[in-house]
Amino acid sequence: MTRVRTVPWAVVIQLAMTARKHWQRLDPKDRARLAELLKQSQGRPNRLSAKERAEVRRLVAKLEPAEFARSVVPLGRKAVKARRR
Repeated sequence: MTRVRTVPWAVVIQLAMTARKHWQRLDPKDRARLAELLKQSQGRPNRLSAKERAEVRRLVAKLEPAEFARSVVPLGRKAVKARRR
């Protein structure tokens, strides 16, 4: 029988709220364009032209991924501590 782990829902909710906050930094037009480019690429950058890849990089930079990472690291630590108990 496989072991089922409990999900630290508080951490999941905080992560979702942080992701939403960063996503909303883009205006609706940019969000739609980024979503369109990501769908078009299907996760493979080589399916986009060089110009489109540059556009994706520009839009992702507006999301401030480094700040997002710094803000979610403490959440990951909470999840690890919860698992060890």
